[in-house]
Amino acid sequence: MGSTVLTGKRAAAFQTADGEWMFALFERTYEKNCYPHDDKWSPIAFGRYADVMRRVFRHASSCEGGMLQSRADCIKPENYIATWRSVLAKPLRLPDSKIRLEVSTSFRAPIPESSLEAVRESLAAGGFGDRIDEIASGKAEVSLKADTALLDAIYGEKGPLGLWRVLDVHACSSLMVDEDLKLPAASASSIDRMPEVQCYAIGDENRLVSLDGRPWDQAGWQYEAVGRFITDVAYPLEMVAPGFAKRAIPVLRDALSGAKALPAETVIEVVRLPEGLEERCGRLADNLASDLGLADEEGRAPAQFSFRYGDIPADPRDMLRYRLCALRSQQVTWSVPDQRNAVDAVQPGADIDLTQLVLELI
Repeated sequence: MGSTVLTGKRAAAFQTADGEWMFALFERTYEKNCYPHDDKWSPIAFGRYADVMRRVFRHASSCEGGMLQSRADCIKPENYIATWRSVLAKPLRLPDSKIRLEVSTSFRAPIPESSLEAVRESLAAGGFGDRIDEIASGKAEVSLKADTALLDAIYGEKGPLGLWRVLDVHACSSLMVDEDLKLPAASASSIDRMPEVQCYAIGDENRLVSLDGRPWDQAGWQYEAVGRFITDVAYPLEMVAPGFAKRAIPVLRDALSGAKALPAETVIEVVRLPEGLEERCGRLADNLASDLGLADEEGRAPAQFSFRYGDIPADPRDMLRYRLCALRSQQVTWSVPDQRNAVDAVQPGADIDLTQLVLELI
């Protein structure tokens, strides 16, 4: 699977009748493993600041593992977020326009027939029940500004369809917004909200993580753990403490990189198949129990079983740790003997690498 290469960012904005700012975000990209490298603009988000930033943070989570890159190679997610904040602070104008919400079987239809039911549900949930029949007729023509909320229900962050169906980069004006558009200013104390990070290494790649003393969670490979932190922790804190992500993500990365090996005395308790999980999760537990000599004659794991981390036998391919880390979080409880030694202290506020920031600035 190839990476997506990002070559440009653009934001456009307009004010609704009640004075709120709405944004449309566009990225110019190409696929690294497809030739020729013909980069094209695509809309990626539509909505208020918090809505479009949620999409930015989701894309940022793809940077850590290298799935989203720049021409200069890897992008640090904290720099990706920071540059988007800069772009959003100086958006282009997005003039009003009429949008025909045609319903058809065409791949590029504003509303595909196959998605009509999902659109109905989204409109009903958004308080537009009285517009459903009009939209479903395929003859509705709406205004970008007068019908912003309706378009947001269909093509916004919580909508069922992508913005590319009704808007492209050519809708943007060449003029910048000159009204008093003020984004939340970065807070010098934002890093004070950084949760206490404790983590251990499970083998070479996987990380066991606890934030603020909460139960231990097998967070996947290091890049996955960073990605989850970006979407689950950094985003909501960024919305109340702007600038948090820029400073917090490097702190977490350093903690994960410096993780010590999980103590051999750690007790791991496994529930074969908690309520709500599919049977294949039980089969993963069966495989682990068989390798540990805890399964019955038919290779089935007990309903509950436990073992010490140090009891995992040596395996050149490390398959037992792989199977352990493949279990769902609902199946596993980790009892670590001494959490104080999880990581060496990592101080927040890592220095900014200006050289890399310039290379990554798009």
